[in-house]
Amino acid sequence: METDTRVLTTEVKLQRAFVKLLADKGFDRLTVRDLAREATINRGTFYQHYLDKFDLLTSYENELVGAVQGIFTQYPKPMGKMVPDQRDAFWQLFQYLYHQRALSAALLRCPASKIGPRLKALIVMIVAVPVDGEAAIPQDIAQEIVVQGVLDFIRYWLTRDVVLSPQRAYAIFKVTRTLSPQQLVGDNESFSNNS
Repeated sequence: METDTRVLTTEVKLQRAFVKLLADKGFDRLTVRDLAREATINRGTFYQHYLDKFDLLTSYENELVGAVQGIFTQYPKPMGKMVPDQRDAFWQLFQYLYHQRALSAALLRCPASKIGPRLKALIVMIVAVPVDGEAAIPQDIAQEIVVQGVLDFIRYWLTRDVVLSPQRAYAIFKVTRTLSPQQLVGDNESFSNNS
């Protein structure tokens, strides 16, 4: 039991050090020595858990992507309701990402991270645009617009200096899914009345 607690403590320290040093130095200048010093562990302890800083980065990405994939598997796609629904995949996603916001924001800001494309691939699965041969916009273009919009919203939300609560961010997200660009830019009154 004590071993589990020590491993967990080491992981928490490493993650905090990683997030801090990523903001301070960037991934390219970050070293294992820096991580060990900041986490107050020795380098040998680091190497018991990870091969190098790239392995650590991949591990954090895998953890985040695995959790998001689990959410998208377990919970249904939203069906246009304007009130939070805890069975909705995006409601759960916003809760999870807010809980993991320091790591999520650090990964989303990190040019070396592949978290953006990996999350985008998951969002494609849940936001599938139906095929319509008569549509004015080709399916692949429509899907790209929708999926990139979702990812950009999440990135913007989590990387702001003051991060909105997941409830508020989700409410804004839900409303924006039904508004045209003209309504988004020019008429925020409809959102004020619905939130």
